[in-house]
Amino acid sequence: MAAFDAIAFIDLIILILSNDSGALSAVRWLLVCFVIALTMKPLFEFDGLKPVDEGFSISFGLGLAASFTLTYFLCTLTGCPFNSITCIGCLVFIASAIFFVKRKAGYCSRQKTRESNIIIRKKRERFLIGFAVFSLLFLIAFWVKGFKPLLDHQTEQFMDYGFMTAMYRQQKIPFEDMWFLGQSINYYYLGQAVAVFICRLGFVTPEYGYNFMLCTVFAALLMTVFTVVEGFLRKIREMNGVCAVIGGAAASLMCTCGGNGHWLKYGLFGPLINRIMGTAAGAAYYFADPTMYIGSEYGVIDKGKHEFPAYTMVLGDLHAHVCNMLFTIPLLAVLFDYALDERVNAYRDKDEEKASPEKTGFDISSYLRKAVNRHTIAIGILLGLFQGVNYWDFPMYYVIAGAIILFCDIRRYGFKVSTITNVLLKGAVILLIGAVTIFPFNLTFNKPVSGIHLTDRHSPPDRYFLVWSVHIIIPVSLLIYVIAGRIMRNRKTASSAVKRFNIHELVMIAVTLCGLGLLALPEFIYVKDIYGDNFQRYNTMFKLTFQGFILLSVISGICIGVFLNKGLEKKRSAGKTALATVGMLYLIVALLLSAYIGSAVKMWFGNIFEKQNRWDISCVKFISWDPQYDNVREVIALLNEDHSRSLHLMEEAGSSYSPENRVSVFTGASIPAGWYVHEWLWHNDSEVVHKRHDEVRDFYSLGDEEYCREIVGKYKIDYIYVGPKTLEKYAVNYDGFSNLGDHIWESIDGSCMLIRVNR
Repeated sequence: MAAFDAIAFIDLIILILSNDSGALSAVRWLLVCFVIALTMKPLFEFDGLKPVDEGFSISFGLGLAASFTLTYFLCTLTGCPFNSITCIGCLVFIASAIFFVKRKAGYCSRQKTRESNIIIRKKRERFLIGFAVFSLLFLIAFWVKGFKPLLDHQTEQFMDYGFMTAMYRQQKIPFEDMWFLGQSINYYYLGQAVAVFICRLGFVTPEYGYNFMLCTVFAALLMTVFTVVEGFLRKIREMNGVCAVIGGAAASLMCTCGGNGHWLKYGLFGPLINRIMGTAAGAAYYFADPTMYIGSEYGVIDKGKHEFPAYTMVLGDLHAHVCNMLFTIPLLAVLFDYALDERVNAYRDKDEEKASPEKTGFDISSYLRKAVNRHTIAIGILLGLFQGVNYWDFPMYYVIAGAIILFCDIRRYGFKVSTITNVLLKGAVILLIGAVTIFPFNLTFNKPVSGIHLTDRHSPPDRYFLVWSVHIIIPVSLLIYVIAGRIMRNRKTASSAVKRFNIHELVMIAVTLCGLGLLALPEFIYVKDIYGDNFQRYNTMFKLTFQGFILLSVISGICIGVFLNKGLEKKRSAGKTALATVGMLYLIVALLLSAYIGSAVKMWFGNIFEKQNRWDISCVKFISWDPQYDNVREVIALLNEDHSRSLHLMEEAGSSYSPENRVSVFTGASIPAGWYVHEWLWHNDSEVVHKRHDEVRDFYSLGDEEYCREIVGKYKIDYIYVGPKTLEKYAVNYDGFSNLGDHIWESIDGSCMLIRVNR
């Protein structure tokens, strides 16, 4: 346990040096993560994939998904409050249920029989070390985030934090939209709800929980990608353990810390060459540049977006695609375990034993036994959850799951009608479980999209290839190696059917093809939303290539491990030496890509080694000193002292990506109309949003008391607020609303005020 003690000591030093107001909250948050991983570990035992951390990071993701889903179900269908008592109760219930089911099934006694006390002790140590490493990564992010923890209205951080404060205040599902009073949130908000769930378990407020969630995603992604890739490589025949670790580390760094090909040319080599040659440098490189490089061709305006995890986490958006990274990699782990699990073949063996010459025809019990198992149940729950966290990930990972299951089942059972039937049945079971999982969410949700269309815009080939060069070359080289290897094997055999792809090769092929497909799809189709032609494929490219980046980073790490291993095999040859050399070159490229996060952190956070420049992990502490909040901070404090779950406020109808609607964001109060473009997107209807904006404008500017009373009654307004942004936006006429309640706060000059409505 020396490793655990050493890492724990480093964790303690970071907390002490930070001198942060959120230090104790961070400790509680980490304890919640440990309890979830520990109690939920028996929920899914990995028999094919063997995680080096004994499943800590993967169990955390799966356990969080299961415990949150149960809580969300209970609160939606019974009306129980979404508070700490309910959240803790659901976690305790599901943990107890797992324990009693496992105990009744004799799981504990069988484990003790099969494994010695020494083996069990080593597993516990690896689990604890996994938690210690997770804590260290979390606290490194905690330290860095403290240099710039504040919310930025120029991105969607106001929206993400507003979701959290509204959920935290209301404690009722479905949650009322803080920017569209009277209606539930019509967006994919379950990722932020998961963050509030952890807040409730650890008695942490959103003020800290927002940034803690970002730190958690960073730590979990680094660890989970490493354990999945390292475990996958270690199961390959004659794989050297060092190569498996290197491959896992390369995949983890590329996925979590890496940039794309644009970074290599313009951020790394370009400035270096300019210094060596003494030539003038071009425009200063900015860490956001690699996400907006693909543009138009032949003069056609085409605004594309191709983000990746490192950029998003440095920027600090707690958006849907970020939150769902807690669950997408555990889903990949379940799929890899399905592929590598030797016990899956037992289903085939049992069916063959039961079969008899006299018994023919369709045996439904046999098909159901294969289709309903721990893998399909876990996949179904996760894919169902995706539909409320980040819907784009649902179809993507459903196809990925289908590809892996199809390839593996054909390898196991042969290419025949019964195999295809069973794969289709598994797909139906997964869809059914997913539909049940997301059923409470869909009760009040309408998809704000207008169908799939062919695009008339395409990326310039040179820009496209530059951005995706590394993520295409490395996976494609692995694909060529696998396919060429099979062709060579078949040439030496009497029948091509004797030597087929092994399971590992099929998984590599499936994930590579899916990843490359995600990069290619935005060149042909897009999902239509409210944005105009210039932005027609903006969101489609954004969401598809984000997951493509992750999948191809995983495959790149696998490729590096496989190629490096060739140089260590007993029977060496010139070809194997060449592969090992290529693997080493790929490893260097992966490390250079990963240097992106160092540059991005320096640009965004400054010098993270100058402790005096570190602020605090609280994302709203700037309110206390920022002069722009002089006539806002006291209002926020007063409204936060009102512990009403449903709090309705009259505030200016804001424009998207602006500092308007600050009070609703920081208090969780609901207002009649908020950020215009966002509400238009969520409701897919500009007229209904425009009408509300007009009502708010007339409320403040007409000076008609009767009209104002009507609006107050219509929206059941509790407070009326006039602030700096209200005065900037409207020619305020106080006659209409000044007499509608008690003035509980006013600015020195009397222009800003908070009125408690007397209805």
